[in-house]
Amino acid sequence: MLHPKFLYLLFSTANIDRWNDQIRPVDFVELDKQAHKMMIAWLIGHIEEKENGITIDWPKLIDYGVCEFMYRAVLTDLKPPVFHHLVKHKKKELDAYVQKEIFDIIDEKLQTKFLAYVNSDENEIERRILHAAHFLASRWEFEIIYNFHPNAVGVREIKERIDSEVEDFLELTGVRRLELGIKSKNFLETCAMLRFQKRWAKTPRIPQTSVLGHMLFVAVTTYLLSLEYGACDKKLTNNFFTALFHDIAESLTRDIISPVKYGVEGLDELLSEYEQKILEERLLPLLPRYLRDEMRYFVTDEFANKIKPDGRLKIIEEKELMKEEYNSDSYNGIDGSLVKVADHIGAFIEATASIRNGVAPIALINAKDALLKKYKGVKIFGINIEKLLRELEA
Repeated sequence: MLHPKFLYLLFSTANIDRWNDQIRPVDFVELDKQAHKMMIAWLIGHIEEKENGITIDWPKLIDYGVCEFMYRAVLTDLKPPVFHHLVKHKKKELDAYVQKEIFDIIDEKLQTKFLAYVNSDENEIERRILHAAHFLASRWEFEIIYNFHPNAVGVREIKERIDSEVEDFLELTGVRRLELGIKSKNFLETCAMLRFQKRWAKTPRIPQTSVLGHMLFVAVTTYLLSLEYGACDKKLTNNFFTALFHDIAESLTRDIISPVKYGVEGLDELLSEYEQKILEERLLPLLPRYLRDEMRYFVTDEFANKIKPDGRLKIIEEKELMKEEYNSDSYNGIDGSLVKVADHIGAFIEATASIRNGVAPIALINAKDALLKKYKGVKIFGINIEKLLRELEA
């Protein structure tokens, strides 16, 4: 069972400011950066696979990405030079400290994956891709700071250091392509801009999470739920990236609050049609052609239970069949109902965290209560969702 303290630990990265020793025109937080990083890693990994014939172990890449996220959540806001210096000289001690902090609140499966990560070779292709994605995501943020005040003390040196780090990954075709600044870069740029869209419009909250950060939190929660029920590798991968990109259309439509979306008859369906239209016209053309079908599969009816054996799409109405009959790689399945549950868990934590922090507008209280009512007595794939929400509320 997911431990509420672990979910709140991951959510706490929405409170970790980045570049807080610099003059910043906007706030940057760790949760958003980690989301951007995983999106970059998805793109780079597929370019390496499709264009260079390199095999990427996608479950391993996700495992490592989640472990790095956990690692950063524990070590909070260490400045990058300090963090990298400590990793270089005190890695075993840092690993032991992080292990001590999290092992009581994660299950054996995740413990095993964490130990595999800390003992892995930094030159593994999955680690290289994640490392490259880390520097590219960091550079995206820092370019805003640099362009805002290029004469501030130390910023030129930071820019040169990050550029130098990125250069060390130019053997990756995806990195070279992003350096050229063509369409794929614009796709990631569109994703990155979701950090500036705040969720729960007109509702004050602390912390004020973004659409981008929410997408990663939902992805990691989906991953944890998938691990818990024993999803096959293909579904583990599909579930994670479906959740990671599930709100991508909001980069062009903005986040529309649920009372409006579902309170006006027919509006939800109309918005879905519009989102699909702009996805086809404005987002998918930014991706390499060989990735468009995969992205379309992820984000079209993202909360539907789907299989796609031999390229033929089939919607599965009875969600439990996804575990009982379609839990093998050959079905290329997506547990859309699990992604939806994770989406609601993310919203529940956003509401309860703010209420705990003393910012408790009636909209948050009503949303929390509505989710508790919705999931009363509900289990999915044997996981008791009501029990989890009650523990998160306690």
